[in-house]
Amino acid sequence: MLPWRRTIVTRFMAACRTFERVANIPVVAIDNSATSTHGRLYVMDYNWTGTYMQERVSASADGGKTWGAPVGVTPLSDNHDQFFEWINVSPKGLVGATWLDRSLDPANVNYDAFAAISHDGGATFGTNQRISTVSSNPFNDGFGSGFMGDYTGNAWDGKKKLFMSWSDTRNGTNTQDEVGGLKP
Repeated sequence: MLPWRRTIVTRFMAACRTFERVANIPVVAIDNSATSTHGRLYVMDYNWTGTYMQERVSASADGGKTWGAPVGVTPLSDNHDQFFEWINVSPKGLVGATWLDRSLDPANVNYDAFAAISHDGGATFGTNQRISTVSSNPFNDGFGSGFMGDYTGNAWDGKKKLFMSWSDTRNGTNTQDEVGGLKP
């Protein structure tokens, strides 16, 4: 069974404690590298635990006929929301996962941009690394209806750096797009 089957009908739910809409629409990446993981498919989405959203990745080595069990990208012990995920594969076969994360806010409201890299074809992900330099308050998105996730994504700069774009509210009045990155 596909790990995202429960999201075939797009549904929107309010992120805990805010009015931001959070769609659990899976993000797909294809490994086009010249490595042993060439052709592998990756799907990233979040798992709703009943209390919070946690990022995970599933992989298929046979064109989507079968899928491995989802692998947690964020620590199981973290009880803060992670959402608006994106995934991409570098020319070297590194799997780059990015998302917005509330783990730095004890109230589970303000968010930061985070990333993690898999060096083993999505079997495990390294340490979650903060990309943003300032936390954002979703109540300052400037839209009033919560569209901050519409501007989230990532891309590799050749073989050297993973870049992420996200909606940032550091100016306190509205959302602007920010870009940051990390080297694996």
